[in-house]
Amino acid sequence: CGHTFCADCLSGWKSKYLIDGHRTEEQRGRRCPFCRGTIPPSREQISLIKMTRCAMKNIDDKSDPDYEEYARKVKQFEAEYGEDWEGTVIKYDDDCISLPSYVVEAAKGGNFQTALQWLGKGNIKDRVNAKSESFGNAGLLITAALTKEYDLMTFLLLNGADVNIINSAGLSVLSTLIYDSRSHLTTIRLLLSWGAEIFHEGRGATSQEMKELRFKTIMEGNAAVANLISSELGGRRCKMVSAPDNRDDLVGKTCVVGRHIKKSSQYEVTVEFTNESLLLGADNLERYDRTPHDPGCFVECKNNRLKRRDFKSNAECRAIVVSLREDVEESSEADPDAEAKAEQAAADLLSELGLGDLEGPSSSALKMEKEPAASGKK
Repeated sequence: CGHTFCADCLSGWKSKYLIDGHRTEEQRGRRCPFCRGTIPPSREQISLIKMTRCAMKNIDDKSDPDYEEYARKVKQFEAEYGEDWEGTVIKYDDDCISLPSYVVEAAKGGNFQTALQWLGKGNIKDRVNAKSESFGNAGLLITAALTKEYDLMTFLLLNGADVNIINSAGLSVLSTLIYDSRSHLTTIRLLLSWGAEIFHEGRGATSQEMKELRFKTIMEGNAAVANLISSELGGRRCKMVSAPDNRDDLVGKTCVVGRHIKKSSQYEVTVEFTNESLLLGADNLERYDRTPHDPGCFVECKNNRLKRRDFKSNAECRAIVVSLREDVEESSEADPDAEAKAEQAAADLLSELGLGDLEGPSSSALKMEKEPAASGKK
């Protein structure tokens, strides 16, 4: 209809994430406040419904409960938007690079060299946050997290990956792992140390949602995870601002917080670089998330292989990080066309192998770019 609204207002009026039974009839029936025209689906909804359709195709038995649930969601989506919805879409000013399906498929199968090759063919700062529409707007960070590739996770975060990147269901990486019934304790600790938060429907979880999530986690036998997300500093990287028992040598050092002990109101912490274990109160600690400039460790990529570097102190780590980044910047300045040359070389190689169209945007991505869409608008 052409009427324009700010993205936050429109998503608040009709969520851009949910397409299933969790959305109320009132939400599903909401139309343009001005002309009562149908509000088209968002890219998040389109991504999720495409993934649902794909899951249906992989189930041969149509009496399978999963198939019936998927079919219900597709039918509900088409009832809301019609069967010709692919010609319309709402764009929310959150464009990102499209992550090719073959990269996700390879990564899911444990072949992360393919992902590293793809990252190296363009601006890595943009590509680390790429999303795959065919896989529910999943990115490389969640793929690495689900397969417990810790060095790859660190490499992505060092290069600017958003630790709270949102998928088509409105969940952050941390939320996705916690909702998964399998154990991801080490992965969750790593994410928490980088400042990960729990997001639901694209926003921070409410106190009631957190309560329900903790209960679910405990019932699934993941009490350690429930303990971490129940306390303010559980799993976080912190700086020690004071120390008991005349341990002034600890002040200013960093540690990773573990279990919270309710009886004593203390945390089990592990000092970085020395691995010394201590019991400290919240007053002794200050949250100090890892960042690309102060990560506490370093993972680099050489010849499409990851190499981890460990250090004796944060000062040594920061010095090495600065030095390595300066080397990269100098290399780029020496040959400003290096990236374009690398892209062309990669394209030539793919063409020789008969795989020239693998790197191109998917037909659906091209189609969406041609569709009339408005930022945060209907």
